[in-house]
Amino acid sequence: MSAPAAAHYDARLGYQTLDARRYERRRYGSLVRRLNLRLLERALGRALGGVAPGGVVLDAPCGTGILTGFLRARGLRVVGADISPAMLAVARERGGTVGHVRADLEAPPWRGGGFAAVISSRFLMHLPSAIRPRVLAGLASLARGPLVATVCHPYTAKSLGRALRRAVGLRAKQSPRLTRAELADEVARAGLVLERVVPVLPLLSEVWVVVIRHSDS
Repeated sequence: MSAPAAAHYDARLGYQTLDARRYERRRYGSLVRRLNLRLLERALGRALGGVAPGGVVLDAPCGTGILTGFLRARGLRVVGADISPAMLAVARERGGTVGHVRADLEAPPWRGGGFAAVISSRFLMHLPSAIRPRVLAGLASLARGPLVATVCHPYTAKSLGRALRRAVGLRAKQSPRLTRAELADEVARAGLVLERVVPVLPLLSEVWVVVIRHSDS
């Protein structure tokens, strides 16, 4: 287990007992949110371009298994992992994987290099920044190929609007975001290389899909 100081964060504890079906409806239920998912899948497809069909990939955290159909359509075999029993219950009903494993991604239960690639969507930005490089290194160690992950960045019209509101003294939501330099620094501190950044939708989407590799790849 990891240091107790990190144990409080939402990615570890906040999703364990939630209503997973309600979560999925809220996250992907509307037309706009389904379009966002398709755009994310398109970016993930570009990032996974070098992973050959037939390879076994780890989807971690897999949540309700929302990416399983997309990954299978690319000819990949999927192992889904999540810390949340509620999420895994829905993912298992969805099926289509080699299997599902309940796992804490700070202490993944697999040997290094066991997967052709690791996909980690909607996870890293939940982590405290102090532990993100360590978790990046751990996830990357599981893959012979790339770690393909999502991060949130500030280079959007929405972020600019929020910054302007704060500048004139108005309240505006402030969520964790990584600049390109901050992302590169965290990846380097993990002993890894930031190979590629794939925008989901320039200026409109706050999400990047990033391709991270071992420095000796």
